[in-house]
Amino acid sequence: MLTSALFAGDPLLEAVAQDQDRISRSRHRTDPAVRKVQTALLDRDPHCLPVFGADGDYGDETAGAVARFKIEVLGVPPPEVIDDVGPLTVLKLDEMRARAEQPPAPSVAPEDWLLTDDDMGPFRAPAFTLDNVVLYFVDAEGYYDTLASRLDGLRSGDQVLFAGWRFSPEQVLRPAVAGSAGILDRLRGLRAQGVVVRALLYGSHFSTLPVRRPRVPTLPSKDNFDFRTGLVDAGAQAVLDARVADFGSHHQKCAVVQGAAEGPAAFVGGIDVCLDRWDNAAHVDPPVRQREPDFLGQKISLPGWHDVQCAVFGPAVGQIWQALVQRWNDPTRPSRVDGAPVPISPSEAPGPSPMSGTQAVQVLRTLTCKGIYSFLPGGEFTVTAAYRKAVRRARHYIYVEDQYLWPSPLVDDLRDAAARGVQVVLVTARDFDAPGLADTHKALRAEALRRIASVAPANVHCFHLEQAATALQIYVHAKLMIVDDQYVAAGSANLNFRSHTTDSELHLGVFDTDLTDGTIGGAPHRVGVSVRALRTQIWGEHLNEDPSLHEDALAGLGRMPTAGGKTGHLVGFPVPSQVPAVDWRETLRELLRSIQHMEHWQFLAPVVLGPLAPAVPLVPGLDLGTVADLVPDPEGFLRGLLNPRTVC
Repeated sequence: MLTSALFAGDPLLEAVAQDQDRISRSRHRTDPAVRKVQTALLDRDPHCLPVFGADGDYGDETAGAVARFKIEVLGVPPPEVIDDVGPLTVLKLDEMRARAEQPPAPSVAPEDWLLTDDDMGPFRAPAFTLDNVVLYFVDAEGYYDTLASRLDGLRSGDQVLFAGWRFSPEQVLRPAVAGSAGILDRLRGLRAQGVVVRALLYGSHFSTLPVRRPRVPTLPSKDNFDFRTGLVDAGAQAVLDARVADFGSHHQKCAVVQGAAEGPAAFVGGIDVCLDRWDNAAHVDPPVRQREPDFLGQKISLPGWHDVQCAVFGPAVGQIWQALVQRWNDPTRPSRVDGAPVPISPSEAPGPSPMSGTQAVQVLRTLTCKGIYSFLPGGEFTVTAAYRKAVRRARHYIYVEDQYLWPSPLVDDLRDAAARGVQVVLVTARDFDAPGLADTHKALRAEALRRIASVAPANVHCFHLEQAATALQIYVHAKLMIVDDQYVAAGSANLNFRSHTTDSELHLGVFDTDLTDGTIGGAPHRVGVSVRALRTQIWGEHLNEDPSLHEDALAGLGRMPTAGGKTGHLVGFPVPSQVPAVDWRETLRELLRSIQHMEHWQFLAPVVLGPLAPAVPLVPGLDLGTVADLVPDPEGFLRGLLNPRTVC
């Protein structure tokens, strides 16, 4: 009777559809059918279960979502709504779900892939711009070199505006060139020449403490304070921006360079100008790489770093600039270190570009809610909306590179894509980059991967990267999705709740209108020229093969190693059979003890614990690890610290 793949064959749902039973909280609270109903409800309204999502528990939140569905869709008068799931609800959800499971009609129109004016109206207009040129830099060497060239071309009166999660003052853009200046000295030199230099830096609580900032590798605390101070001392404008939600950060990684000689350009992606990021396609860890220092006797630096950054030329540069200027001009005090900077005038907006291309570009953001930003108190979540639309349009393959692949709003969409036959290819970091949290990372990733593969495991393919000649990890830091050789999403947002609900993020959605005949799985298929070129470049790099061998995406997938195998840099691994156990309290205990090794740890510990900081005197003789015993829910605390899910 039921026709959707999600509902069909479920004994309880089939019985309800035939009016032989009803789903009730008292009898079926954790029945497998509950999660399926929750999933179908989320299809209609992604925000209907904001706290718990599709957790399989028929609690108050699910009961409320069911009630709203009955009122809004079935037309049941509110006084007549009862707290169960009956046949009308199941049949209607099944009908809606069956429609959603149908493969989308093929389209080569940008408006079918990108968010529309109705979607983007409150945030930007037009919803996307045409005639852009987008260049993709795979790994940081090309990006840093191009950024250096653009900065070298600036003259008095030109401008550069940076936003970043971390800036290491000593990081060199051209490390292979002897005597090259670090990024701070380079920008100080430009300021001395009359260039307008501005920088928005993430003002973490560590970086704005009223003490000497500790240098914690993989964190931006001391680097950002020193970078900001060095710029301000040189007469440039720089602020530490601490306007974030609980456990949130400013994660955008962008530069807008406005030179009269070359015209405006913007750089958006996953690459900060900081230690460890510089690498190239060989991933052999050359001596010129500037590495993270060891921390508490542990080697933090990673032997290889894979990432993606975009260069944009054309009308989209103006929208990228405006996205940063809104943060800059927010009159709310940025941090205890800096007051509100002098506003940037609209007259300083980038002018027209001398370059014209074929790419439609959509500027996407995550900005959290709860009044953090005076210009958008309700926040912006267009990154999530854009990913969801593109995933649902996929007919053949979805290729994702992501640092985390943790629970996120997109997990169920990827699962549903695999269920309708789409090949879902996932490349992620093998090991976490923060000391002491490896087990936590693996558990969170296993939760997401198991859910993505729960319906059609044969259509989900998992990989990480290693040096070709060793088992040393190449850290996947990219935040990239390519769909059907027609759509690219790239930027700063990871696939986790943090990036989609809490941190500030800046991302691009790109559709190339320059289409050519190609194939996928041997069948004719129109492909975006630059989109296919990006995918084949990356796959060729990962497998140490000629990119032309991968022009057909499904044929290229067939060249990738199976679980346990390795080709070039690419290592296949299976979807975990279970979620690894984590001793959450012991993990928290060791995290707190690592903080106690730092200078001024009495200031740092309350920052880490945030609103859960216990009222315990942090005296010198205290073993800070014992504070973990006072945290009532260490698992919930660590999940909220690492993967915060802000509910609006």
